[in-house]
Amino acid sequence: MKVVSKDILHKSDAGGVLLDLDNSKEVIDAYEAIIHKCKEYNPNAVIEGIEIAEMVKKGVELIVGARRDPSFGPIVMAGLGGIYVEVMKDISFRALPLNRGIALSMLEDIRSYPLLLGARGEEKKDIEAVIDTIIKIGSIIKKCERITDIEINPVVVYTMKSGLKAVDARILISKPAAPKVL
Repeated sequence: MKVVSKDILHKSDAGGVLLDLDNSKEVIDAYEAIIHKCKEYNPNAVIEGIEIAEMVKKGVELIVGARRDPSFGPIVMAGLGGIYVEVMKDISFRALPLNRGIALSMLEDIRSYPLLLGARGEEKKDIEAVIDTIIKIGSIIKKCERITDIEINPVVVYTMKSGLKAVDARILISKPAAPKVL
């Protein structure tokens, strides 16, 4: 379960996420706890609701995103995700245009890349699915001019040929330009 509020962007920090709920009592208790913690975190937050989503299985957590940079134009980003993205700052950026080689080089640049290769006896992760996601995000930011920022965090990556799951996403859209008066 996670809070839905444009006023609470970092849901975990606000106590707005609870996992591994097994029965109706736990769901009811979690709902009440999330509302209470989020109101405590930001008393003025407008809480639109609580989202109930599939509990995804564990994998390597990455972040994939894009933004419009004033100097470089559309850029994409990938790196270690989840709650550690801001602590570890293990991310890589590239300006468009992209291809599979450039997307792979982004992943190779991050210090946590060995986790995708199968560190400490784990199986290799689905790097091809991550590359596909980076390229798709780049295509979206290029084609949709009103989108200023896209962030998918975490993207949970599974073993080879098993794909990935986007757990949470944020897309920021600019206001439409005012019509020109002639």
